[in-house]
Amino acid sequence: MAEQIRRNDPCPCGSGKKYKKCHGLLNQTNINQLIDEELEQVIGRFYSLVPVPGHVKQNAQLFVEWERRLSPYYDRETIHSQAVDYMYLIQEPEFWSMHVRNSSEKAVRPGVQDVLSGWEQPVSLFGVVESINESAAQLRDVLGSGSYTLDIPKDMELSVGEALFGHFLMDNRKEDRVMLMNGLAFLESGNPDVLHAAEQLRKKKHHLNQREFLKLYSVDLYEMIGRDEAILPPISDDEDKKRTDKVEEESDVLSLVGQFLSENEVESTGLEEKTGRFLEQVNPKARKPEGVAAGAIRFGQMAGLLEELDIPKTRIAEHFDVSPSTVQKYADDMLKFHRVKAEA
Repeated sequence: MAEQIRRNDPCPCGSGKKYKKCHGLLNQTNINQLIDEELEQVIGRFYSLVPVPGHVKQNAQLFVEWERRLSPYYDRETIHSQAVDYMYLIQEPEFWSMHVRNSSEKAVRPGVQDVLSGWEQPVSLFGVVESINESAAQLRDVLGSGSYTLDIPKDMELSVGEALFGHFLMDNRKEDRVMLMNGLAFLESGNPDVLHAAEQLRKKKHHLNQREFLKLYSVDLYEMIGRDEAILPPISDDEDKKRTDKVEEESDVLSLVGQFLSENEVESTGLEEKTGRFLEQVNPKARKPEGVAAGAIRFGQMAGLLEELDIPKTRIAEHFDVSPSTVQKYADDMLKFHRVKAEA
C-alpha cells in the first residue's frame, strides 16, 4: 500500500509548500489540470510578446506576399497570425526556444518543467484524422511517417476524414501526444486530391528536412487548403494552367538545385530557401529550368552560401547544359534581388 501523504509533508506537485496549503484537497487529475493551465499561460505569454515591431519591418515583404497569396481564402487577421507563426516557429524559431527555456527556469512545478523540456521544437504537421476516441483524435501526418494523438480542445469539433495543418507541441506525459499551439487551417472535406498533392510535393522534396521544406512551402499548403475550402467562382482553364505551370517550374528548379548539391555532397546554408523566394516573387521567364538552377548555384558561390563548392562557372554551365552567360545572368538577378530585400 502506498504511503499516505500527511498534511505537513511537502506537496507532491513540487511547489515547495506543505501539502495542506497546496493540493491537500486535490487529486492527481486536478494537479494535471493546474499544469495544463500553467502551460497555456506559457503559450499566451509568448503571443503577447510577438510579433516584435522590428521583426515585422524586417519581414514586411513576407507579410505582403502572404496577403497576396492567401487573401482570397482567409481574412487579414488569420493571414497575419499564420505569418507570425511561420516567422517564429519555422523561419527563425530561436525566439520561441528562448521563451520556453526562460519559462522552464521560472516554473515551480517539476511537472511543468518536464513538459516544457519537449517544447523547444514545435511539431508542424498536416494531419488527417483517422479515428476519434472520446476527447482525443488520432492524426496521420501527410508530410511524414509520424502518427500523433491530439487532445481535442473543448471548443473544437473534429470528424474522421478531415485534415488540419498547424503547429503543435509534444506532451510527454503520454506517448506521441500533442497539444494545439495556435490556430489551424482546416481541410474539412478531406479532399484526397489536396492530400495527394501535398504528399507528392513532400516526396519531390525528400532531400529537405521537415523545417527546410516548411520554410519553402508553408504558404503553398495554406493556399491549397484555403482554395479547396473557399466558395469561389471557378477559375478559367487558362488561369489554372498558368498557376500549374508556375508551380511546376519552381518545383523543377528547386529539384535541380537539390540534386546538384546532393551529387556534389555540398551542404547549403539557406540556398534553397533563397532560391524559392526568388522564384516566388520574381517569376523569371526562363526558356528552361536548368538555366535558373545553374544561376542559383553560382549565386550560392557569390553569396558565400556554398563555401565547400570550388568549381568554375564554366563547369556549372556544362553540368546544366546552358551557356556561362546564362549562369551569370540568373546569378546576378538573384544577387540583386536579395540585396534589395536586405536593404529594404
